[in-house]
Amino acid sequence: MIKDNLKRYLPEEVPDHLFTQNKLKRMGLVPTEEHVAFVVYPEQGREYKLYDIQATRRPKRQKGFSLQIRDLTVEQVLQERKRELEVRKIQLRNQIER
Repeated sequence: MIKDNLKRYLPEEVPDHLFTQNKLKRMGLVPTEEHVAFVVYPEQGREYKLYDIQATRRPKRQKGFSLQIRDLTVEQVLQERKRELEVRKIQLRNQIER
């Protein structure tokens, strides 16, 4: 069930304690509660669920090999978010200039 009264943020406005499920996974975390907001990319017509990092846990580790980088720190993910926003700003500026 999708809650329509949830807050929607542009990527530049997302608070530092909210992350997509993909970012949580890269930190080695899984959400324990429902999403609390959305991040909206109007130029793509997409929105993604955001979860509060306070409502997460570490899953049981499974044996095996994965090429995906995991267990990033919150600071590393926030730094990655900052770089993504810089790239997005450049891309949007280029679209406007066309």
